[in-house]
Amino acid sequence: MAKITIHSTARPVRNNPDDIIRWICVELGFSNGLDEDNVVEKMLAELAEAAHDNRGLTSSELHKGKGPSRSTIIYHLNRFIDCGLVVKQGRQYYLRAMELSKALEEVEYDIDIEMKKMINMANEYDRALSTRLRPNNPR
Repeated sequence: MAKITIHSTARPVRNNPDDIIRWICVELGFSNGLDEDNVVEKMLAELAEAAHDNRGLTSSELHKGKGPSRSTIIYHLNRFIDCGLVVKQGRQYYLRAMELSKALEEVEYDIDIEMKKMINMANEYDRALSTRLRPNNPR
């Protein structure tokens, strides 16, 4: 997992699928929620729907010959991959799990593991710094 950004924004007023997907995309820094075309939101929704059928989608299927360029679609797919939400197998892109909530839980698990590693290293740093700053501390 390369990069993930979490924004804290107000939950959607309405709990309809479009508003929820938009909110998730804003929370993860994929969208500002103001894009009239809702490209990123539509992509994530399509990947989530395909995941329910245990299917992947190609960048061409997501592009559908209209809207943003195929290179823009691939750019956003790579952002989904970088945060661990989507995986690529061959030419197919898959949501990491069959449900969006499960995919997000798996990303959370990855983040927890990396945070634990950083905390352990920070503890080692603190011990080393303490020893270096007080090398001959008599007891």
